[in-house]
Amino acid sequence: MPRLYALILSGGAGTRLWPRSRKAMPKQFLDLLGPRSLLQDTAERIAELIPTERIFVVAPPEHRALIHEQLPELPDDHVLVEPYPRGNAAAIGLAMASLHAFDPDAVVAVLPSDHVVGRPQRFRTVLIAATAAAEAGHIVTLGIEPTGPDTGLGWIQAGGRIAVEAPAEVYRVERFVEKPKRDAAEKMLASGGHYWNAGMFVWRAATVLDAYREHLPQTAKALAALEEVHGTDRYEAVLSEVWEETDRTTIDWGIAEKARNVAVVPADIGWHDVGDWQRLAALASGSADTVEVDASGVYAWALGKAVALVGVHDLIVIDTPDALLIASKDRSGDVKAVVDRLRQEGREELL
Repeated sequence: MPRLYALILSGGAGTRLWPRSRKAMPKQFLDLLGPRSLLQDTAERIAELIPTERIFVVAPPEHRALIHEQLPELPDDHVLVEPYPRGNAAAIGLAMASLHAFDPDAVVAVLPSDHVVGRPQRFRTVLIAATAAAEAGHIVTLGIEPTGPDTGLGWIQAGGRIAVEAPAEVYRVERFVEKPKRDAAEKMLASGGHYWNAGMFVWRAATVLDAYREHLPQTAKALAALEEVHGTDRYEAVLSEVWEETDRTTIDWGIAEKARNVAVVPADIGWHDVGDWQRLAALASGSADTVEVDASGVYAWALGKAVALVGVHDLIVIDTPDALLIASKDRSGDVKAVVDRLRQEGREELL
């Protein structure tokens, strides 16, 4: 197996999990499902395949201290900082320039820091298969086996099988589908050969940098400048000069949906996206001491106090020292609107 690296993506604010997820402590740093944070779980599940010296994290500057606090074994220079958000294509590209300079033959698994994987051993098998396909020159995405006609996720349609020696099957990607309407999602689910797009990729750093040059040439020019000064005292100055020149887009839209050498490995790995309180409530019970009278389906989080529930159903109740959220489960995705309102009103202390 080649020298596999990991790049953990630790951007994002997790606003749909407000008021627990805040700008200073977003969801990937929270212990939402157990004693470890989602970031720590991400690092833990790859530890059997990828040693710490080959794990990197890309994040905004305000997360640097949190990352070192939660992953103290991570070398200081393995936290790669994006100066400010430009979309994950720029953040991933920044990391690929550094990794390619560090090891021109690097194969890299790009993994979000806020996912839940219930079958870690199967995940590692899928990762090995994806690595084999990446070694053969493919940009590889992990396609989550769908469990329903989800309209909140992008979908991937698989084409013909790719002949590669691997412990799991690999297919050519026929097309990506942005968040579909309900009837389209139901048709894709029924027809088979379609997978959820979870934003997990494996590729050779050299291969994806070629794709940047073809599809995002403006970003590629900035990345080339960064790679040239990697490891020197000029790096920070060059980064501040070229960062604004990068394309403000996503890796899916900017690279994966345009490239011709994209493959998918079906991944039945017990994957969950804890993007909002309803999705989290489906995975775990709340932490509050609850007393229920004719009540059901309530997720309550309120440390150090009892919560009495009388005649209410399917609610989210989140109590923090400075904010209380009460929402119906089916509207929990709209919590982001609360954050937007607070921002408009200048109530930064609640963000």
